[in-house]
Amino acid sequence: MANIGSAGATDLTAKIVTRGAVTVFAAVTGLVVGSFLNVVVYRVPRGLSVVKPPSFCPHCDTRVRPIDNVPVLSWLFLHGKCHQCRGRISIRYPLVELATGLVFAAVGWGLGPHWAVPGFCVLAATLVALVAVERDGLAPPLSVAVIGTAIAVALLIAAGAADHRWAHVVGLAIGVLAAIVVIIAGRRLHLVEAAPWKGSVPVVLPVAAALGWLGPAYVAEGLATTIVALLVIRTFGRQRVPDHHPGVLGAALAGGVVVATIVAVALGSGAGT
Repeated sequence: MANIGSAGATDLTAKIVTRGAVTVFAAVTGLVVGSFLNVVVYRVPRGLSVVKPPSFCPHCDTRVRPIDNVPVLSWLFLHGKCHQCRGRISIRYPLVELATGLVFAAVGWGLGPHWAVPGFCVLAATLVALVAVERDGLAPPLSVAVIGTAIAVALLIAAGAADHRWAHVVGLAIGVLAAIVVIIAGRRLHLVEAAPWKGSVPVVLPVAAALGWLGPAYVAEGLATTIVALLVIRTFGRQRVPDHHPGVLGAALAGGVVVATIVAVALGSGAGT
């Protein structure tokens, strides 16, 4: 990246890989990851394993064939119906895949050939999963936020070490610790239960990690987009509806807010790293 002063690992990568290539690769990866996130969104809140059994139809329990598991395209080809029982498959599935592909592409374009791209993509995927669960009318699991943020933190620490960006690593640690303190203190003081955004508290972890890495200059930007995200999630994510028909408008709006949030953070980080 042109605005990086030191001749670190990122500078070497930038001479080999273009921003466009990073964006395309991130977008394709995002579509595949989005398919897995659909499994997480459906199973984790229900206490089911994300590993076993393989993907199945929620209506007839028929195992999903590999050809029917191609992100977005399979849903379109099958007209949003199970190949076996013809039961309707929620539009949430392709929306999650598309949203993940878009936010991965936004991160790839915003950061360019930077070692922090994988870490930010994991944070993006974590946010998509949390919003999708909320959209289904269920409480976003803290476990998803913890696992996703932990993986992202490990990747970002590696990215910081590769370029000797220890200030970013320290900021990352401070951001995550601050989020943990807020969550624990809120629960002990019963502030979380009383807050109108209590169901969206897990979002704090991945957002705090992103803001911590970026530094104080982007806190206002991140806080603004996060507040908007929480308000929209609160408005459209609490509609208790059947799992197989979560509502197109709410899902699209919630996904749009996630896209806007990650685009803002990605562009901000691209300018500041």
